[in-house]
Amino acid sequence: MSESTFQRNKTFVLEAFETLFNRKDFIAAEKFWSPNYIQHSAHIPPGRDGLFGLIKGGPARDEI
Repeated sequence: MSESTFQRNKTFVLEAFETLFNRKDFIAAEKFWSPNYIQHSAHIPPGRDGLFGLIKGGPARDEI
């Protein structure tokens, strides 16, 4: 039985968020966020670097 598009997309997004937000593996996260990523939040600097910088500046996982 093949996986549905919805399930593949869900798996992809969960892996991306786990990689960036929980593991903070920025090298691996580059495969999920394009160098041309557009950040729409006014309080976060533009692009992928802005998003990654926000995460780098947050508390370590063991501090939460």
